[in-house]
Amino acid sequence: MSVRKVLPWSVVILAFLARLAVVAPRVGREADDPDNYLPLARSIASGRGFQINDRPTAYRPPLYPILLAPLVGTSGTRFTLAIAAMHLSLGVGTVALTLRAARLWGLGPGWVAMAGVIVAIDPVLVVQSRSVMTETLAAFLLAGAVAASAEVTWRGFATAGLAFGLSALCRPSTLPAAGLAAVFALATGPGPWKARAGRSALIMGVVGLVLLPWTVRNAVVFGEPIATTTHGGYTLALANNPAYYRDVLDGPAGSVWSGPNQRLWFEAISRETDGMTEPRADRALRDSALALARDRPGDFLRASLARLGRFWGVSPSGTVYGPTLRMLSALWTVPFWFAAVAGLFRGETWRWPRASATAIIVSMSCVHSFYWTDLRMRAPVVPALALIAASGGSWASKKMSEKSGNRSSCAVQNGRIG
Repeated sequence: MSVRKVLPWSVVILAFLARLAVVAPRVGREADDPDNYLPLARSIASGRGFQINDRPTAYRPPLYPILLAPLVGTSGTRFTLAIAAMHLSLGVGTVALTLRAARLWGLGPGWVAMAGVIVAIDPVLVVQSRSVMTETLAAFLLAGAVAASAEVTWRGFATAGLAFGLSALCRPSTLPAAGLAAVFALATGPGPWKARAGRSALIMGVVGLVLLPWTVRNAVVFGEPIATTTHGGYTLALANNPAYYRDVLDGPAGSVWSGPNQRLWFEAISRETDGMTEPRADRALRDSALALARDRPGDFLRASLARLGRFWGVSPSGTVYGPTLRMLSALWTVPFWFAAVAGLFRGETWRWPRASATAIIVSMSCVHSFYWTDLRMRAPVVPALALIAASGGSWASKKMSEKSGNRSSCAVQNGRIG
């Protein structure tokens, strides 16, 4: 078997083993479900629909609980094993899709493998596979969107729209990526303007069709056509309120918002929104955050830059993690960032189809500049980053080879002249 065939399989096996090492110790233990997706899945499985505490909700996106619903009929070790198997499959699938995108981008076998290795062992992405959270599924869907975009066919554009739409039903923060990708497809895609306009419209049309059933359901339940969730106002206010600014923005370096002041804020907004419908509470919290931004624009700007720094941090907070883990994280992340930056400086990175990955990186950075952010939230971006980094590494390697060849040629010519 040739190296070209062995390398991808080796990377896929590496991805499986890395995730297995993380999820296996949790099999048989209580599932880590900080965002309460399991109660939603149980409600779906029981035929009660998308409910929490026997009340219809749109507070969380629906796709991940729908996938969990068939698993909740089991219990104990079998249940956690089923979740582990799902996350292992999604993780391996994410690597496979990254490898496919890299091949379609025309990268050499070594750089194709490098993109896959980054996704296979990235600490943020791997660690998230142990929790009942949406990052693992979102990374898979965004990798699928980039791989489909790389085909540069009508089917590829339609599939990309499908993947982007499903990702929005998994993590609404990814929806702007679909819009920006469509803009890139229109502005930089191949062919005449009419063809580019049609492909761009196809992406957004499919995204709209994917979101339509959920939007209609919410219109029936709440009387309002909610395309994503009623959670956005909360996450905007969580990162933009006077207590947060005081404790984190103006607090000690590396502060993480927790403790009594955060609990007091939770209690305060619970009282303020008590009796409101979900959509109304969502708007109230959104409006409170926007009012703070208008009243304190300088602080809002500082907070946004701080959130962007947290999103792209090379290591997690020192107030939560020890120095050894933080050092290992930095040793992995810094060279990764250098390669990614090199890739982003290439003109080709901003043209279709590679611009689909760029759209994900740019849009997610913008979203998490405003909303509640921590380092784990960049996990879905890792496949796009890995492809850009591998592309940058490939370009830099090629340039170095060309320079080396030119120097050798000059040396030979000088020798002949002498």
